[in-house]
Amino acid sequence: MKILTRYILREHAGPMVAALSVLVGLMLLNQLAKRFGDLVGKGLPWYLIAEVFGLSIPFILAMTMPMAVLAAVLHTFNRLSSDNEITAIRAGGVSLIRLMTPVLLASTLVAGGMIWFNDTILPESNHALRRLLVDIGRKQPTFELRERVVNEIAPAKLFLQAAQIDRVHSVLYDLVIFDLGHAEIERTIYADSGRMAFNESQTDLYLTLYDGSMHETDRGSPETDQVTYYTEQVIRVSDVSNELERGMGTNFRGDREMSLAMMREEVQSRRERLVQIEDSVALLIGALAPKRESASRTGKTRDKWLLKPSGERVARVTPPSGGEEGVESESEAPEASRDDAAETATRRRRGVPRIALMLQRVAWPPTGSAATFASRTRAELQRHGGRYDLNRREINRYMVEIHKKYAIPVAAVVFVLIGAPVGVRFRRGGVGMVIGISLAVFCVYYVFLIGGEDLADRSIISPFWAMWAPNVLFASLGGLILYYVSWGNLRIHRRLPTSERRAARVAAKSPQSERVGSRIA
Repeated sequence: MKILTRYILREHAGPMVAALSVLVGLMLLNQLAKRFGDLVGKGLPWYLIAEVFGLSIPFILAMTMPMAVLAAVLHTFNRLSSDNEITAIRAGGVSLIRLMTPVLLASTLVAGGMIWFNDTILPESNHALRRLLVDIGRKQPTFELRERVVNEIAPAKLFLQAAQIDRVHSVLYDLVIFDLGHAEIERTIYADSGRMAFNESQTDLYLTLYDGSMHETDRGSPETDQVTYYTEQVIRVSDVSNELERGMGTNFRGDREMSLAMMREEVQSRRERLVQIEDSVALLIGALAPKRESASRTGKTRDKWLLKPSGERVARVTPPSGGEEGVESESEAPEASRDDAAETATRRRRGVPRIALMLQRVAWPPTGSAATFASRTRAELQRHGGRYDLNRREINRYMVEIHKKYAIPVAAVVFVLIGAPVGVRFRRGGVGMVIGISLAVFCVYYVFLIGGEDLADRSIISPFWAMWAPNVLFASLGGLILYYVSWGNLRIHRRLPTSERRAARVAAKSPQSERVGSRIA
């Protein structure tokens, strides 16, 4: 059996390397087609262009490894079946499941290695690639600008947002520019379109804007607003060098640039924020329920907002004439004031909404405009609701990436359950069958993966099932096909007439089968 195991694994090695090389090459060509126009002709040395594509290889490798395993398994078992080697091996008493065992073990080792690869090497390569693209973007004005996002042009001074960007001609459409470089004036500039270019010395950046308006507000008197309309305007941003400076990108990491430990820390941090938001909303809602309190001077009763740091609502009753047992007297007022001040400080330290503290000093029903009171309360609740939804979406996004680092490598094991029985069943398929089934399985798998990621980000399904549902689906499908190929054909063979069964045994002992046995030996 050791000889058979080595033979099966050796037969898989060549197709595996070939499939992985072809898939990585095709994906690199796709990256080359998308980025070549932005990188070539911008004055970049060839080694920087090669570095961009070299840093893209780890991501491509992580995505194509399961597909390479599927293609190798399909090709190997299909060839063994077409050469009647599977028939000879099974005639010797070796089942298909036993024949797949070394391949399953090898794919398990590949999956474990890819999990380590996705957790250590892939985040660092993605981070290095993003920082390199940011550095290149500082050299080429429109290279790293993103559409419908506020982009920083000059650090802490000039920010730009564009609805559409033509990177080839450095033209931007539907522009909004925020100029914060002046201490006295806030300036916002709108333009229908504009161009970005360096001067001859490659040190200053010029923005040529067309058909827009400029709004200026004095910081000292915000009510003053000056509007100027123009058909063409040129903005000069000085001291922006066109020389590529490495290491200028920030150390911020996105979800695909983090290891598993980093993402788990982010998830824990955002769960703590959710608890804080829930506590703040609970305190705010508790403050909206008034309690009666007597006015000590007028003898009239009024409602007052009272709230303890724990969220418990209490009512302190002060009668018109003090001195009765169980009721606070006027001499205890200074001590009570100190207690209220301490409670207020505690609430602020715990992040209690400011409106909750304000409501404690408001009589019920609230004086002034009821519409203003309702509007401010509604705005505060909406703000907390928005923060809660944002943090929940962030948690789902990180959890999706955590499960993805495990689910995609495990797909290599799942694809063995599909590839082996399909390759045995369609023995006359050849290379066309291998390519067709590999592309079909991989396309369906990644459609499920991308769709599940979107549904998980919108909290429609859990991140676990979003990433693991394709594996469960294909594992079940592979198990059914394996059962049919391993046991279904055996039952059909047992129902055959005696003459046909005798012919099958003769075919198993044919000279071609003997040559197969000698090859295995």
